[in-house]
Amino acid sequence: MDRRVRRTRRQMRDALLDLVMEHGYESVTIQQITDKADLSRATFYLHYKEKDELLADSLEMLFDDLAESLDSSLINFDWQRPDITPTTMFFEHVVEYSELYSSLFLGSRSLTYINSRAVNYISKVYEKVLATSVSQDTIPDTPIEMIARFAAGALFSLTLQWLENGMNETPLEIATMCQNLIMPGVVAALGLPELA
Repeated sequence: MDRRVRRTRRQMRDALLDLVMEHGYESVTIQQITDKADLSRATFYLHYKEKDELLADSLEMLFDDLAESLDSSLINFDWQRPDITPTTMFFEHVVEYSELYSSLFLGSRSLTYINSRAVNYISKVYEKVLATSVSQDTIPDTPIEMIARFAAGALFSLTLQWLENGMNETPLEIATMCQNLIMPGVVAALGLPELA
């Protein structure tokens, strides 16, 4: 992608995310986005059909950054002796963007399709980790995609609960709770010996 295109898209993403935190997603208009980004509406429509597409692109960028930072700690992940680091890093990311995530994911106007995209993204990360964790001669009874979806849904649900309750626990505390709840199910579904 051309450097100018990347810069223009970043301007629009930054403008949208700032506006979402100020006003909530539903009330943000394309005109507000282009005004804040100091771009024309025509430029917006060269890159995106609607603000939903820009939001999806913006969240994917945030998730990509998180996934990239998690990559090294997820290589050779041992589900029977799980390292708390990746989960803690996930919750530290949530703290960093808590205002944005609270605005998007909580409340009566929560965006179902955005929630679904978030769970899908997390599920793909879990699938990647699970695929490297299962030996070729062992095929779990439960498909990897279902195990990943279960773990992603549980992680997302716990994250929403944590945000709703004001993030009273530290990222390490909530990560520990999360792993204590999710890991036994994942280990059992993979057909691995039980956790100690």
